[in-house]
Amino acid sequence: MANVAAIFSTLGNPNSLIPLAVKDISSTTAITASSFLTGKEEGQDRLIDEVGTQIIWLLGIPAFKWLFDKTIFKAYDLDSGFDVRNLKNKDIFEKIKEYAPTDEVRNSLEKIGKKQGVFKNVALYKFFFATGATIASYIGLTRAKQHYTENKIKQNLIKEYNSKQEKENKTSTSKGKNLNFKGLGEIVKNFAFSPVKNMWILDGAITGERLADSRSPQEFAGYSIKEGLYLFFMYYAGNKIQKALENRADKKFQKSIGLDARVIEGGKLQKAFEDGSVKNSLEAFAKIKDKPDVEIYEFLHKNPENEIVKVAKDSNIISVFEKTDKIDTRKFIDLNDIKKTYEKIDKLYKQFLEATSGYDKLLVQISNAKAKGNSELAQSLENLAKNKSPEQFFKGVKKLKRHSIITNIGTCIFALSIVTPAAMLAKRLLGKDNAEFQTKKEIREQLIKEGVIAEA
Repeated sequence: MANVAAIFSTLGNPNSLIPLAVKDISSTTAITASSFLTGKEEGQDRLIDEVGTQIIWLLGIPAFKWLFDKTIFKAYDLDSGFDVRNLKNKDIFEKIKEYAPTDEVRNSLEKIGKKQGVFKNVALYKFFFATGATIASYIGLTRAKQHYTENKIKQNLIKEYNSKQEKENKTSTSKGKNLNFKGLGEIVKNFAFSPVKNMWILDGAITGERLADSRSPQEFAGYSIKEGLYLFFMYYAGNKIQKALENRADKKFQKSIGLDARVIEGGKLQKAFEDGSVKNSLEAFAKIKDKPDVEIYEFLHKNPENEIVKVAKDSNIISVFEKTDKIDTRKFIDLNDIKKTYEKIDKLYKQFLEATSGYDKLLVQISNAKAKGNSELAQSLENLAKNKSPEQFFKGVKKLKRHSIITNIGTCIFALSIVTPAAMLAKRLLGKDNAEFQTKKEIREQLIKEGVIAEA
């Protein structure tokens, strides 16, 4: 159950790279396969482009950030694990130092406090370095890929021509034509510390590079279709689909599914709902939710047993320090996300109370019916109680949450792995003079012009 919850939580996490990777792998596989249908050279060209890009896309930014941490941050003797956004509010920064999980962390925070300007600059350079180096890696891949493909095509064309000449010298049989379709500030800070938003920048640069470096109108048209649909379903459609499914669950089934899947399926929140302890947690947080941020931040440290705090930790909104229950104060806590978590729990609890209203009375009535030997009435009441039970309520919430994640991911995968390559293939095969790989056609014409091969 824990593994299932973790899978759904990861796939449903808008800040995780895993859902993006799942979509990207499906897109890469389908588009590469469709390219081989239009010619071996184009298929190989696409394979290098897509797989190479995917490796750079997934590993580039994390690898270059790691390198920066081990060199520049180490040279300045600063803790790279500290989130620069924590310096925005000086009152909260004082609490961050006060509630540091260890003396070692507290000492590192003191150093950062004394070198705030340096730390901010180094953190900013880290973002630019990691993003810029990754983009540069992709540009290098593009240049190398194009050079490799063009040389490979030249070699193949010359080899085909020489082979044909040898055959013609040995026999006078008539020539046959082989018809083959070939060739088918604050904004910076927010982007720097969001893995998904990092990818927005990287994919935007990759898209721009692919369009700018297109070797022909044919390739430009293909990339336009591919990149447009890719960006739409990778970064926009998924969130909209998920939001629509959450709204549907609220309106049609009176069940809120906005919380993390680990929380919904973990069992701890369900227990808090059943014994009513969540009510005290909601009331306690409601008293401070509109107070200054520093008071809300301190509340999180002073109330580790509060359900809002527990849920935030289970959802990774609050990071804990090295497998302890202590908050890792180096990490940034978005207090707006904490407030949204409170609102989601509050809504779900109200729905829970309404759905399970009268459940306890039904249990008493079942017990009385059994005591009187009225088994038929007891069975009827048990069936009614089952629909009003806390277990049934949470079972419905889990089912809706899983369905929303599967539908969201499935829709995007279908669009990226079926619709996108089909649209690209159709554009190639149905367009005038677009069936042959344009790069190969241009290289053949150049070789004929240079007299290296003769026109067939």
